[in-house]
Amino acid sequence: MVEALRVWASTHISPSSTLVQLCDVQPMQYYDLTCQLLGKAEVDGTSFLLKVWDGTRTPFPSWRVLIQDLVLEGDLSHIQRLQNLTIDILVYDNHIQVAKSLKVGSFLRIYSLHTKLQSVNSETQTSLLRLEFHLHGGTSYGRGIRVLPENNSDVDQLKKSLESADLTAIQPSDDQLENEENFPTLSRSVSLYEVERCQQLSATILTDHQYLEKTPLCAILKQKAPQQYRIRAKLRSYKPKRLFQSVKLHCPKCHSLQEVPYENDLETILQDAATKTPNSKLQNTSLYDSKVWTSKDQRKRKVAIHFVKNSGILPLSSECLILIEGGMLSELSKLSSKFHSVIPVQSGPEDLELLSLEAPFLIQGNVYHYGCKQCSSLKPIQNLSSLVDEGLWVPSAVAEALGVVPLQYVFVMTFTLDDGTGVLEAYLMDYDKFFQIRASEVLTDDNLQRSLDMIMNMFCPPGIKIDTYPWLECFIKSYNVTSGVEQQICYQIFDTTVAEDLI
Repeated sequence: MVEALRVWASTHISPSSTLVQLCDVQPMQYYDLTCQLLGKAEVDGTSFLLKVWDGTRTPFPSWRVLIQDLVLEGDLSHIQRLQNLTIDILVYDNHIQVAKSLKVGSFLRIYSLHTKLQSVNSETQTSLLRLEFHLHGGTSYGRGIRVLPENNSDVDQLKKSLESADLTAIQPSDDQLENEENFPTLSRSVSLYEVERCQQLSATILTDHQYLEKTPLCAILKQKAPQQYRIRAKLRSYKPKRLFQSVKLHCPKCHSLQEVPYENDLETILQDAATKTPNSKLQNTSLYDSKVWTSKDQRKRKVAIHFVKNSGILPLSSECLILIEGGMLSELSKLSSKFHSVIPVQSGPEDLELLSLEAPFLIQGNVYHYGCKQCSSLKPIQNLSSLVDEGLWVPSAVAEALGVVPLQYVFVMTFTLDDGTGVLEAYLMDYDKFFQIRASEVLTDDNLQRSLDMIMNMFCPPGIKIDTYPWLECFIKSYNVTSGVEQQICYQIFDTTVAEDLI
């Protein structure tokens, strides 16, 4: 029934707008091709080779399948005579059986044929580009092979093209291709031998802008900024390799980035502050009750803890905010495991005040919240009285009450992406959307660190070829960056997340 419909369609429906000749093909697109079969061979259990021509020559050198070990069915002398006009098509999955049944010399219509530029190593040059042709598995977009009847009008036109073909035509030289502006040669690009299958799922998911069409990296690298693109590529490499170093602190107001303070630096700040004696006049106010004791270490520090009340009553420890003067890092850590929130403070001239923006302005469990030194304008601790009736201490509300512009924990990484047409470095700055892991928690949670390691090892597996890496489908946006008098275009990943089955 399907074959009968195809025969009817060949005489009643006008050719598809995607029907092209080999002389007009471009990389990274899908076409319908009318051609004659010159030879065929079984490559391996997963692919099948078809050698075809349509009388015209491709604008780029085409890739050749190594056939010395293959049993090629067809007139070898005729194929050799037409070698500059033939192309090799690799056929996959459900189309293999159809390809095996084809008769050499028959006229074909191949639907949804995929063309792509790939690099191949050479003894004389690091990498050369070749145009590949693939018929992927499945039937999406009408993908398949059909034998055209002799009385088909397209066959008549094809025969005329074959009869008038210039058999002396040669493919473009490698030097010509290297000078082609739109398709620069690549080094260690995605291999020729491992091709993208249409059935292969991406390791990432797009969360918006699905209307955007995929754009090859070679085209993106030629365009001006700012713009947005949808890409499909493999992760050739990433920085930093030590993943905990990717966590930074970002200010949403001035957009500055800074390192997360190390424990030794925090300990030094707290030790310096502990030399000051708590002011007894600032203890036991309407906002909090205070307790003071002397530490048992050699320094005999005076440590004051102020328990913030709720409507004049001390809440349970799990709901209680405490303010601490003179405490060391180990003490802050123990207290934060017992109380809802901890704020390091010091005695000011008239009120308690935040210790320093070098230290966290709020500690909740294992998460240390920091403020931006450039953008914050600190207010007295008594301003917390506006929040006591709310019960729970939300970091953003505490920050606003104390005049702090909070810094946000983010992953900051550089991804080197490769889609076979170009290589592009894209910047990732993510709080919890891309990895679906909170950057604020990964530094203190071994399980989350292992999850992050697993994801990156899945994207960029160590010790194997890039061919076997998974594909990443991403949105990237370009923007201009000025450094001195020089301006360059940078790229950032956005609205993309790791597929749930990888987490």
